[in-house]
Amino acid sequence: MANHVYFNLSVEGLTDEQWDCLFKSEEHERPHWNEGEPAIKYKELIDLHEQPFMSNIAREYDEDGWIKESYQWYCDNVGAKWCNIEEWENHGYMNGYSAWSTPHQMVCNMLEFASNKFNIELSAKMTYEDEFRNFIGRDFFETYHEEGEYYCSSDEEYIDGGELNTLLEEKLQCDLNADEDFEWFEEYKETGIVPQEWVDDLVYNFFDTGELTHD
Repeated sequence: MANHVYFNLSVEGLTDEQWDCLFKSEEHERPHWNEGEPAIKYKELIDLHEQPFMSNIAREYDEDGWIKESYQWYCDNVGAKWCNIEEWENHGYMNGYSAWSTPHQMVCNMLEFASNKFNIELSAKMTYEDEFRNFIGRDFFETYHEEGEYYCSSDEEYIDGGELNTLLEEKLQCDLNADEDFEWFEEYKETGIVPQEWVDDLVYNFFDTGELTHD
């Protein structure tokens, strides 16, 4: 099973109406967990490759209506072999998860599409973490205008998970692999530190400030 990479994206420069134009969803319903209650209605995005913000990307379909060489198409145009968007209805904010890597190219496509559609420059920030913290990072995106077209540039701040472990070992004065008393979710010896919570704070501080430090 592929590692999930969880991401949060914030986009600046779009109105509510412009943001809504980027997405297409369908209404579904499911039975209520209390028998006799009305069905629960909810919205769900249609397939990612059919979203408006991906409409300018070339693709070919097979006789079943699926993209030809879909694995490669998603890797090239999304950045991962699949990607699920979980939240998108709050203006300028989106989150979800993808397989093995971030949907970096999808974000670039989204911003380029929106900038060209509405003739505006946009900026965005994406934070992400592999589910086992093999890596974390922050990506910054900006669109710019050149010769009648908008393009997207980006800067990445990538942290390998080994750096997190090294900082934790320095804090606890231990070797994670050799210490038989080490447990991620239990207080380490008499330090008052729960390793998982300490690393969580480290990661979220990095997401906010860009500094890989702990208070």
